[in-house]
Amino acid sequence: MNQKQPIRVVAACGLGTGTALYLKMTVEEILKKAGIPAVVETADATLAPTMNADIIVTGPDLAEMFSRRAKAREIVSISNYGNKAEIQEKLLAAVQRLGG
Repeated sequence: MNQKQPIRVVAACGLGTGTALYLKMTVEEILKKAGIPAVVETADATLAPTMNADIIVTGPDLAEMFSRRAKAREIVSISNYGNKAEIQEKLLAAVQRLGG
């Protein structure tokens, strides 16, 4: 993956508001600290799988559904939204798999 091109990340939850916004802010913080250029957006459960994204970050229930129909190359399933270490570990591993 060309690092000059920012990765596209979608933070998704059922309604695309509270949890998605929290995940968006957390993802932006993690990627910024890692020096990875990214565009991070929020989406609800119906919009997220249709978006052109490199990574979707979401909960386990939606991750399973997205894995069957999402356009994203990587689906990151987060079991504890308050655990930044879990988010960081899984997100950065997904970035690595993309070649970043």
